[in-house]
Amino acid sequence: MQHRRRILGIYRRVACAALALAIVFLPGVFASRSAQAQDFTTFDAPGAGTSSGQGTLPENINTAGNIAGFYSDASSVFHGFVRASGGTITAFNAPGAGTDPGEGTFGSDINTAGNIAGYYVDASSVYHGFVRASDGTITTFNAPGAGTGTGTGQGTYGFAINTAGAVAGDYADANSVYHGFVRAANGTITTFDAPNAGTGGYEGTFASGINTARVVAGYYIDSNTEFHGFVRAADGTITDFDTPDVGTGAYQGTVPENINTAGDIAGYYVDASSVYHGFVRASDGAITEFDAPGAGPGVNQGTVGSDINTAGAVTGHFVGASNVCHGFVRAASGTITTFDAPGAGSGAGTLERTFPSGINTAGDIAGFYSDSSNVFHGLLAGMTKTTTTLTSSPNPSTYGQAVTFTAAVSSSIGAPPDGETVSFMKGTTVLGKGTLSGGTATFTTSTLKVGTTAVKAVYDGDSNFAGSTSKAVKQVVEKAGE
Repeated sequence: MQHRRRILGIYRRVACAALALAIVFLPGVFASRSAQAQDFTTFDAPGAGTSSGQGTLPENINTAGNIAGFYSDASSVFHGFVRASGGTITAFNAPGAGTDPGEGTFGSDINTAGNIAGYYVDASSVYHGFVRASDGTITTFNAPGAGTGTGTGQGTYGFAINTAGAVAGDYADANSVYHGFVRAANGTITTFDAPNAGTGGYEGTFASGINTARVVAGYYIDSNTEFHGFVRAADGTITDFDTPDVGTGAYQGTVPENINTAGDIAGYYVDASSVYHGFVRASDGAITEFDAPGAGPGVNQGTVGSDINTAGAVTGHFVGASNVCHGFVRAASGTITTFDAPGAGSGAGTLERTFPSGINTAGDIAGFYSDSSNVFHGLLAGMTKTTTTLTSSPNPSTYGQAVTFTAAVSSSIGAPPDGETVSFMKGTTVLGKGTLSGGTATFTTSTLKVGTTAVKAVYDGDSNFAGSTSKAVKQVVEKAGE
């Protein structure tokens, strides 16, 4: 069971069928998928191993584009890393981390200040939490009541860190029952249990995310080994919930994975047929279920939501009918785009998959993929950058004459989808809006005042294309008759 818990910790946001108390990588070939609109950057941590099951595994990305995660070396020992937005990768090890295969340091989350939360496995295979400050200083900690059994998966797991430096996670006690905790930035640790959480071995409370307001999201496993979601307010009040179409059998249920600043939660649930589906739970409790296009309908297939950003965009992976994992991003509007990392393998009977794990405010996605040799590599999927240009005609014009502004939005892979909106603005005032068709949008007005008016075109972007603003066009309006 300790192997399950270790794997659940390492891959808890990314593995196919991860929460059925065992990780099962299934063979298959790529399912059909939509056109890819992300800009991809792949990378490897220095020292990462190149044998099957080794490599680089990013876990999350912050607002500045810095990525935290871990890698396994040629001896299958794990090390933490942080990748700066410019691409520089720094490896680190927590004091006391073991140096045998399966031991080492695991970076789990990174906040806006660049502080990293995670955990390490010592030489006795006991788990301990840590916080790594942006200057590299590492502070280790243990939750009160954490077990110390050798090779049992007992100990403390740090999983999420908010902007203030508060860490949420869970710990396994001497009986291998799990409990949640919140560690304040000053080091004070508060433990908690969700109502109705089971008290048997490998049951209990599991914290997944914490937001700026210190609201914690997670799940608990009851005495029937069913999963249920919970939200813990900053005052300690815990509310549990289940998605509408959730299954009620063993290893079925609701699994929140992360929570954003607004209190919206993303995750997934397992239905009565053991199929996975994504969900978003709004801060008011309203739940929206969703499935990625191409998600399979079979056992241990379906959609897994992993992370949600401040705008409400969700990333995660889905398992197709051929039992292969692919990435997706779901915009707050509900539009879902699927993708695969360049270089991801496609052979049967392998670990070849694409696993998005975190999404930041800008919509940049961190994750990893495995190649045809089953080696893991880091992945950064940024939204495709766009360029907006603006022209007007006629210019100059006369007072009362109709002037047409034309905005053209383009990118390295073509234009954004038809039907999206461009705003034509004078300072902070919206003069009008136009709808993109074939990469252009127009707005016509005859109400401009005499003189020179600076007008810009603003494309807001979507889950795939970054927004952009044109240079100002100075529209000259002359008096009639001149």
